[in-house]
Amino acid sequence: MKQLESSTRRRLLQGLGAGALVAGWAGRSAAQGTAPEVVVVGAGAAGLAAARDLGAAGRRVLMLEARDRIGGRAFTDGSLGAAWDRGCSRLHASAINPWVGYARQNGFELVADRLQRHVYEGARRLGGAETAGYRAVKARLQQELTDAGRRGLDIPAAAALTQVTKADPWYPLAAADVAAWEGTEPANFSTLDRYQFIERGEDLLIPRGYGTLLAHYGRDLEVRLRTPVGRIRWGGRGVAVETPVGVVNARAVVVALPVAVIAAGAIAFEPQLPAEVLAAHHDLPLGLMNKVALRFRRNVFPREEPEFLRLQRRDGRGMSYQTRLPGSQVCVATAAGSLAYELEAAGEAAAIEHALGELVTMLGSDLRRHFERGVATAWSIDPYSRGSYSYCLPGRYGARALLTRPLAGRLVFAGEHTEQGAYGTLHGARLSGERAARQVLGLLAPGSGRSA
Repeated sequence: MKQLESSTRRRLLQGLGAGALVAGWAGRSAAQGTAPEVVVVGAGAAGLAAARDLGAAGRRVLMLEARDRIGGRAFTDGSLGAAWDRGCSRLHASAINPWVGYARQNGFELVADRLQRHVYEGARRLGGAETAGYRAVKARLQQELTDAGRRGLDIPAAAALTQVTKADPWYPLAAADVAAWEGTEPANFSTLDRYQFIERGEDLLIPRGYGTLLAHYGRDLEVRLRTPVGRIRWGGRGVAVETPVGVVNARAVVVALPVAVIAAGAIAFEPQLPAEVLAAHHDLPLGLMNKVALRFRRNVFPREEPEFLRLQRRDGRGMSYQTRLPGSQVCVATAAGSLAYELEAAGEAAAIEHALGELVTMLGSDLRRHFERGVATAWSIDPYSRGSYSYCLPGRYGARALLTRPLAGRLVFAGEHTEQGAYGTLHGARLSGERAARQVLGLLAPGSGRSA
């Protein structure tokens, strides 16, 4: 997806040379009478939402982004001739998801995710009666996780499973579904944290891409791209944000970066973050989901209409395939958890071959003759994301809420990892940015007693 650059102001910011960040901003601010009040670090959904709301409230905002585009983990790729999302792709909880209204108001088509799901045993497509056991195991597994969360058990999800056993032949496939939601296997995440997620309404798909929608949302916001932040000094009356092209001083800062970036120490804080705040970042690691997009010369799939295909494997480590993106011969396969890490470590060519090989097992070797090329994502080694979406370690419930508290009246965190009821989603990221903006407005309000 090509970065949208309709804003003349953003083009000005992108064109500033090395060493011109502060001078460039001050030159524009002179006419306005003052420097930026708030710096937003990160131009993903959380940062864009925070900057948008702060700007609408009349605050002067400077947004800094390390990438050469906005969107973060929401990015629509058109390199194969079809729009496919390298990161998030579904509007979850559509009944309460704010992106639904924005999409409809701005002419984006939304389609209910009602694609048929089919399981293959080797080259044989199983019928509904044959997969009844899978549906039953999946339902029992989900019910046990819900029961444990309702009881307030902050334990590994795997420990909550007493009626569903790994000996069941359908367990691996059902457990893989859980791993896809959290980005990690059931042994690694908290049942209590999972229980807090709010699901209302069916999932929706955006044919033009979720990344395209987010780029539209941020199209008129001022963003200084290719400007990574190396240090944030927040010990004085305000904040000083250090970048390779200069230092920006402001009254407050919104840090809207993936939690793993902070946990890895990619940004230095001076003074250091409080121990409990740093610990909370480590308590919310990013799980992993990677995708492999495959383009074919003609339709090689069993149906003309799109559907989902799964290969039943005893180890449960198969990929999930969405066939035929709208108007194309592009198929997108996904892998989560440990399989995603293994394919990423093997390299793009190996990941493409793995995805193609599973399709051959299901649909026959003739499929290879019509394969053109593929593309694979690698989110965990992306230095600006370091993973896909957050989960909570068992026994660490409460870490998300802790990161919603402002520090010293001038430092506020945002990101999907802070949004308890919508973690791991783009609407969670947006809600967190809106919450961060409200907090900053309160901190800077006259008479608040907390303004920097």
